Amino acid sequence: MSRKDPTRPGATGQAVLLCMTRTSPTGQTSEVQITMASNEPIRITRDDLFSPQVEEQLAFQQALRRDLGELEPQPWIVAVVYSSWFYLALAGALGAVCAWMIMEPFFTDIPVAEGDDAAWIDILIFPTVAGFIGLFLGAAEGIMCRNFRRALISGTVGLGVGFGGGLIACFGAGIIFFVMTLLAVQFWENPQPDQMPDGFALLVFIMGRAAAWAVASIPAGLGQGIALREKKVIVNGIIGAVLGGLLGGLLFDPIAMLFTTARGEAALSRAVGFSCIGLLVGLFVGLVETWTKTAWLLMRKGPLAGKQFIIYRDVTVLGSSPKAEIYLFKDEAIEPRHAVIRNRGGRYEIEDCNTADGTYVNGFPITRQFLQPGDQIVLGRTLLEFILREAR
Repeated sequence: MSRKDPTRPGATGQAVLLCMTRTSPTGQTSEVQITMASNEPIRITRDDLFSPQVEEQLAFQQALRRDLGELEPQPWIVAVVYSSWFYLALAGALGAVCAWMIMEPFFTDIPVAEGDDAAWIDILIFPTVAGFIGLFLGAAEGIMCRNFRRALISGTVGLGVGFGGGLIACFGAGIIFFVMTLLAVQFWENPQPDQMPDGFALLVFIMGRAAAWAVASIPAGLGQGIALREKKVIVNGIIGAVLGGLLGGLLFDPIAMLFTTARGEAALSRAVGFSCIGLLVGLFVGLVETWTKTAWLLMRKGPLAGKQFIIYRDVTVLGSSPKAEIYLFKDEAIEPRHAVIRNRGGRYEIEDCNTADGTYVNGFPITRQFLQPGDQIVLGRTLLEFILREAR
């Protein structure tokens, strides 16, 4: 039992609030609040706790609860499909394949004469691949969230940043590859024209390609972060693109050796090699995002049940507007700007935006409340679970 004075202790004629927890005969606990004058002795009997007025108040509080019933466990395949590392890897691979399909008709596996106009393909191939990987990676998150406005904006920015940045990055990548190629030649005991080096020289050559592609892949991972103006997404994109480009560069030459035909035709090897680059860039962008996230919402009930929404910003809007950071659709009770989550120094506070249907945490309506890990947030018919990773 606790006694709280809203003014000052012992003030004559002032009201105090008495808060008590009672246990019903069935074992259910509930809180009872009674307002009394501060100069009156406090006497609470069992009849007071189980009076009709108290029962009526408890029934009213229970009526305010929002219960969505039993939660069905999600199949593992749903968790995989909605994982960013999966759909970003798939998007990156598809983007690279599209770039290959566009550029392959201009390729020739026959050595061209110096000054041939077809040499421009060597300059444009990687910016094109980076541009289409950026396009598909940028659009993927919006498509998965059914937010086609965001998909269009992020995809367009990803294409522009990937291609334009790829042109710039290719200069640095070209210098790295040129230096490493010269170094590989020094270790090549019996150089042959139009042949791959062997032995240690091949290892140096592959390492040079990996380093060059790690640099050239950076623009492919920047699009979504720049479109959303999120520094953390930009950093995740850079790290993921570097790791993906590095590993893809290490695999490219072995793939070329495996799939190049006896007549020297390398179309299939280019298709497989570029696909691996796109897949690995997308995979590592998604993995870095998963490794570095600290707070997120998991949709337990709703049209995207199983989808995670990472909280990046200090202020995150939840609502039915496509402009909301967390877009909740197919729920008429959710307003365009329904609730806001604020990051207050590592503690996350949710606030209802004066909505008609309200915002509920653990079944009870709230105006503003700090969230705890595992809290169940209900907006309309949508249930979101708040998850917070402990600091290490």
